[in-house]
Amino acid sequence: MRKTLWILSLLSANILGAQSTDFTLGHPAYQILEMEDIRSSSGLNTTVKPLSRKDTYDFMGEDDGLYLRIELREYTSDSARSKVPILSRFFKYPADFIYHEDENLDLHVNPVLHFSYGKTNDALGSTFVNSRGAEIRGRIDKKVAFYTMLTENQARYPVYVNDVRDSTLVVPYEGFWKQFSETGVDFFRAQGYVDFGFTKSISAQLGFGKHFVGNGVRSLVLSDYSNNYPYLRINTATKVFDYTNIFAELIAGVRGGTFGLEGSGGFEKKYMAFHHLNLKIKPNLHIGLFESVMYGDSTGGLKVEYLNPVIFYRAVEQQNGSEDNALIGTDFKWNIKNRISLYGQLVIDEMIISEVLAGDGWWGNKQGFQLGAKYVDPFGLQDLMVQGEINRVRPYMYAHEDGFTNYSHYNLSLAHPLGANFTEYIGRANYRLSDQWSFEAMMLKASYGNDMGDVNYGRDILKDYTVRIPDGSGGSLEHGNEHLQGNKTDLTMAFFRASYMWKHNLFFDADITLRQESDSNGLIDSSTSVFGFSMRWNVPSRRYLF
Repeated sequence: MRKTLWILSLLSANILGAQSTDFTLGHPAYQILEMEDIRSSSGLNTTVKPLSRKDTYDFMGEDDGLYLRIELREYTSDSARSKVPILSRFFKYPADFIYHEDENLDLHVNPVLHFSYGKTNDALGSTFVNSRGAEIRGRIDKKVAFYTMLTENQARYPVYVNDVRDSTLVVPYEGFWKQFSETGVDFFRAQGYVDFGFTKSISAQLGFGKHFVGNGVRSLVLSDYSNNYPYLRINTATKVFDYTNIFAELIAGVRGGTFGLEGSGGFEKKYMAFHHLNLKIKPNLHIGLFESVMYGDSTGGLKVEYLNPVIFYRAVEQQNGSEDNALIGTDFKWNIKNRISLYGQLVIDEMIISEVLAGDGWWGNKQGFQLGAKYVDPFGLQDLMVQGEINRVRPYMYAHEDGFTNYSHYNLSLAHPLGANFTEYIGRANYRLSDQWSFEAMMLKASYGNDMGDVNYGRDILKDYTVRIPDGSGGSLEHGNEHLQGNKTDLTMAFFRASYMWKHNLFFDADITLRQESDSNGLIDSSTSVFGFSMRWNVPSRRYLF
């Protein structure tokens, strides 16, 4: 009841600002924005995604290329109609199957289709995706924006993806699923939100979806690897700073088996409060401060103290007896000479300076960092971007005493797919030959320390961090922990995709994924190759790089 009244009080606020829908995570627009942000002298806050269409238009203006002019037609002056509308009603404009506009309503309706087939060298021999659905977005009175998407899906993934499903009971990126034709999965994918404004600078979004925090390939803070979740997001945008609050309800754990997840009885809930302050030091230099707290128990219920949007969560967590799991950290983005962008993240789960300086491997030194660089238009090639990134996370990071307080949702990490106790290097090249043709290539090299037997060496964030390496006297090892401890495993992956956009947001892809994994004890030695073709209509591309 308390939660319901609180949300209703927000919804009953006076709605003032003009609102906009967002570009969904993975949308082709981000490929353009990523490069234009580096080239620009004005600067765009790209750290907390998804980004709104209105903010994109305000940043890009009318000179934003054909693709974005069509995509942002409700803001731009582009009025180009399709050459051959269907029955004079459908596809009157290239970006919309159905489009309606009057003084009160701006409505866009589109089909969502994804068909793919791949050949693999693993035991399954092939992969496929078959998704069908619809996407609806619009604005009412230009003050309330709404978005909804629903697809029905059947898929068969490579064995290494199924290994994640078998160990966590969850399909990466997805939610509730059931077995399909013995080797496949069947699931719905749904997301949606309503976006409304309180003032010119403050807006809120009530929805069911995901977020991505950071400017890298990976995020050590909040990524899209897990399932969608219900949330309330409050955005405050000023010339000096941007401030984002996210309050989310998450799933503490799931039940199921090879048949899928159990369809009766509710999964236990937990809650997350997150805030991020982006300081605009200069147009080309942004520094962020963020904090997140995870809490919950078998009795459920929100904690009112964490609903305060401008309070230091770690201090509140200490007042509660430090039973919750708080993360703090900082990030930055520095665009240099309109060609280079440096970025990074530092995340601290727990740190005592004296223990860090002692260097004797205290288990509670739980930190992670990311450092990366992007370079646009190298070698005189317009619309080519090359990128390098390193991610390093110490053992037992993100873990806690149980599923109510670890940094997970639906049994998957809310941050990096590799969990903790790893070091990762990524190289990426992205080339937009034209609005129709684009190419992406990636190389990934990672090392991580896997558990051996029942011993928790710190990679699995779902395990109780109070039960670690035995110390020989019935307890867990306090000191002497090392990065990459456990069964040291090496992962190498290569990925290439060529995409051709035949009609607006209708893509044909050819991609190759190569994966090699081996460990120091001879327990793992696998090599996987996937050669695939796909057709995507209003569906973002996705990589399975873990």
